Amino acid sequence: MWWARLVEPARLLLDALAPRQCAGCRVASPDVLCEPCLELALALPLPPAERWRWGQTWSAFPFQTPIRGLVHAAKYQGRRPAARVLAALTAERLVTQGLPPPAAVVPVALARRRRRARGYNQVEPGARALAALAAAPLLDGLRRVRETAPQVGRSLPDRRRNVAGAFAWSGPPLTGTVWLVDDVVTTGATLEAAATVLQRAGAGRIDAVATARAWRGRG
Repeated sequence: MWWARLVEPARLLLDALAPRQCAGCRVASPDVLCEPCLELALALPLPPAERWRWGQTWSAFPFQTPIRGLVHAAKYQGRRPAARVLAALTAERLVTQGLPPPAAVVPVALARRRRRARGYNQVEPGARALAALAAAPLLDGLRRVRETAPQVGRSLPDRRRNVAGAFAWSGPPLTGTVWLVDDVVTTGATLEAAATVLQRAGAGRIDAVATARAWRGRG
């Protein structure tokens, strides 16, 4: 679309007119995450892995300051540097945690409307970083085949109904272990809907891998 060519110049203009801020604490900072917030992030506890129907769920951080601010900056403000920082932090934390090696890495897909609004899928940088460190292919065959309402504020049953049948697989047949990557795990309803599709496509084991866990029920 013609207007998409105006987005990046507009962001550069805003950066020139307004001081850049740390996504974690909102203080003026040339970096997307200031040094104190980076140290705070690295000091956050590693959430324990949890069993789920297809394998295990793994998260690099609890969903709290400053990780929450980084996620919001990447997801709702279109700040790609925030997504890249999250990707690096997530990969560094999780790649050494003993996850079963994957045969493929698959990011959770965005619906077309949200992808157009955000300009990119904020999950993909993290999936790409994990795939590179695991020396596994990154596959983009997971598709959103229908628009869904936002999951925020919904109960677990409502979340499951909201995303039921929302995904389809259009990639090659899957085998072995697949890492299914998302940014935040809350109830796990979105991951469950996506994992069901990956299992039908041939995945033998599916480990959900996320940047953060929000601790609202099991993933």
